[in-house]
Amino acid sequence: MSERLDTVRIQEKDAMAQMAWEERPIDPFGMEIVIPLDAPLPDGFERRMLSLFDEHKLLLFRDQRLDEDQQVRLLSLFGKVLGAKGEFREISSDGNLGSGPLTWHSDLAFTDDPFKIISLHAVDVNDGQSWTGFANGVTAMKRMPPDLAARIEGRDAVTALAMIQSHRTVDHDVPDYVPQQKRPAVIPHPRTGEPTLYVSDMQTARIEGLGREESDALLDALFSELYAPDRIYRHHWNNGDLLIWDNIALQHSRCDLTGMTPRRLQRVCVADKSFFELLPQFRIDDPRIAAWGSDGKKLELRA
Repeated sequence: MSERLDTVRIQEKDAMAQMAWEERPIDPFGMEIVIPLDAPLPDGFERRMLSLFDEHKLLLFRDQRLDEDQQVRLLSLFGKVLGAKGEFREISSDGNLGSGPLTWHSDLAFTDDPFKIISLHAVDVNDGQSWTGFANGVTAMKRMPPDLAARIEGRDAVTALAMIQSHRTVDHDVPDYVPQQKRPAVIPHPRTGEPTLYVSDMQTARIEGLGREESDALLDALFSELYAPDRIYRHHWNNGDLLIWDNIALQHSRCDLTGMTPRRLQRVCVADKSFFELLPQFRIDDPRIAAWGSDGKKLELRA
């Protein structure tokens, strides 16, 4: 009897806690949460936030004013936060990463330990001017036609660092010296276990074991599922927006930012290893990294 009463009390406490914030589903996926994050968080909110994140893969908080330390503290609730050294803590249209468009990708998917969670906080933008798009690999698997799902069952995909990132340029045959990773085309999500389609337009070179034409045709079919317009969430940035998304379940892209200034987004990531720990062949001060972007510039890697 006491266990039942305890359960009822917990449920009532959770219900009361939820009244301290508002939850608004985003179409076609994601959840907007209305709450001031720079104030003390109400009881039950942290647990609810993590639960919503696992369910919806993307959380949006509007009208926030978080400094970098506050954003780090919030993201630390999700896992290990990367330190600032050697990482981009700010993304800007006139910064190191360039201003050109980025096609669909998942950060560091071509390594053995991709970033887990990414957050961007708009600290200085022209409201509504620029956007970031999101595609959901979990949803793609849930809605995939059975015959297409059967074609990738048990197959691996080769994912590689793209030399140009504005559009698909990765080749079927990737040189050995280019960072790359082979893993199943459909992976279990590391936290939820959900089947997740893990191929992308920017980074996936081929489906292993298939010739160029057959692999390209299969990838085109998979991309049609992933990037169907009614399955894409496109977020138009306004000052104060904070987005937190699952970098394994979701892929992202962005529009051409040429001429869009200011556009400063504060960036904090959850990951076990940094870019330079995963790719020690690059140095933090490597000029190739500074020039590597999406403006048609090519990152020169040599054997």
